Amino acid sequence: MAQPPASRVKPHLEPWEAVDWSPERLRSMYSNWGSFYARKQHFQHGIYYMNKSLELKPDCSSDLVKRSQFMRLMGKAPKALLDCQRAEDILRSRGIISPHVSLETCDALYESNRLEDFKAKLHDNLRVFNSSTTKGLFLKRLCFINENFNDTLSENLSPEVQRLIKKMIASNASKPEEKQLDCDVVSILEKEEEVLSPLEIARRKRIFKIYNQTYLNRSWIDVMFLRKLRENSNLLLDQSMESTPCLRQLANRDYKTLRTLTKMLQTRCPMYSSHMEKYPRKDLYEKHKRENLFRIQYQTRRNMFKILKSIRQLISSGELNKLNDFVEEVMGDYVTTKTNRIMPWKFEFVCEVYNYLGLARINEYKIPRDMKILNGKQRLLKLFKLPTDKNADTSSRFIFGDRSAIQRPDTGDTQAIGFKRRIARMENRMRFAKYPIERSYLLHEIAQAHLSNNSFDAACSVARKAIDESKQCNSTLWSFLNLMIICKAHAVLGKVEREKEALKDAFQLAQKMKNIDQCVFIDICLKVNAEELELRKTLTSIDVSLIRRQRSQRTVSSLDNQSSLAST
Repeated sequence: MAQPPASRVKPHLEPWEAVDWSPERLRSMYSNWGSFYARKQHFQHGIYYMNKSLELKPDCSSDLVKRSQFMRLMGKAPKALLDCQRAEDILRSRGIISPHVSLETCDALYESNRLEDFKAKLHDNLRVFNSSTTKGLFLKRLCFINENFNDTLSENLSPEVQRLIKKMIASNASKPEEKQLDCDVVSILEKEEEVLSPLEIARRKRIFKIYNQTYLNRSWIDVMFLRKLRENSNLLLDQSMESTPCLRQLANRDYKTLRTLTKMLQTRCPMYSSHMEKYPRKDLYEKHKRENLFRIQYQTRRNMFKILKSIRQLISSGELNKLNDFVEEVMGDYVTTKTNRIMPWKFEFVCEVYNYLGLARINEYKIPRDMKILNGKQRLLKLFKLPTDKNADTSSRFIFGDRSAIQRPDTGDTQAIGFKRRIARMENRMRFAKYPIERSYLLHEIAQAHLSNNSFDAACSVARKAIDESKQCNSTLWSFLNLMIICKAHAVLGKVEREKEALKDAFQLAQKMKNIDQCVFIDICLKVNAEELELRKTLTSIDVSLIRRQRSQRTVSSLDNQSSLAST
């Protein structure tokens, strides 16, 4: 059988690869190029050529030490430690003890945050090497590690260390014990998502900022920028198939290197030690903390008065939509991140804000001036400011030939997306709401969102839960508002009997609040609902009489037919 002809196309080679170099010569070239790129701070290229060199001679200790140095410069100290230990083992197998390699191993241990192993290694090397120059290098590093231990575990820092240890023990005790279950190939263990409160999220964000400010000074803003850059859609475009993975890898690698640097600095000098170094005297440190607390409390107090002033201005101008958005933003993003220590009158402030909002919303329930003579149900919808004609909305009409009316597959319903986001935000706030008046407000907002989304049964059930919460805080105002949501849902669904019961309860609450406008409004709603109920009863009686008449006519005709058949 004839062999196929061999391909004459040679692989692509660089000009210098066409020359038949010896392996030793080629290894020396790779090693020199790696050192050249490292001097230019192109460490990735330097490591690449050092790997090429080690492929030709894996037991070269000098190349291993060089690669470990490049790894350390890139912030990969654990990998550099492996290379140093491997080079040390190779030399020990040959009966050689190199102080240079031992020194590199100690530096790799130090940068890997293994301070105890680093100090033990230094003492071992001091017993091995007797040269004054070599001893001086090891003694210098021994002074460094002693100072690090002094900054970490000195007697002056014992209260801070004890406080840190107690905090670590408490955090470990609060965590549930993990039980190792039997391996099941079919089932997949579901990981529970950690839900953090807004206060905890703000606390972690603040601690991360202080952490970077402590160790990087003014460069902390660059760390925050790099952290957000890793998930920036303007940089990582989905359309760029080739550049996006490279940019994502570059951003993640640089951020990881930066985090490694800050962890190294924290290990050598923890945050509690760095704070104490700024204030050598404890009384000055406590005075600074106290002044900072008073300054934050004063600024928070000013913000509280400013918020209340803005709410009163919005109420006086009648801008209810802006008031709703402002209260939601303030209470959801600002007040939830404040503790009772920073905001001593937090409960009173929360009650004040929600009462202002409730009073502004209750003024909506008044008799409109443009009230016309309509049917009973339409008049009730008009009183509640609900749409009386379902076909009035022409935004969803389809016009043949209009491309804007076509529903694109990549664009969802903005109203449905907004509804889901609002419900998710309110439910997340409900998990961490402490006060009944706040829970009543959140349930009221959820019920209102369901009502706007035409989910009337869900709106009624949520509104009843909100009434229970408002009873716990003795808030007649929010009980009335939640009852009005139930009345609106019953009015749209046409449930006249239930509407009557809800309006009677609302009338009692309006009398309890001694609000004449609401009493008149509910009284008119009751009369309109009574007219609708009477109209339904009359229509029902007419329908029943017609049905009876038709049945009687049928029976008479059937009897006539039977008599005619009998006569024949």
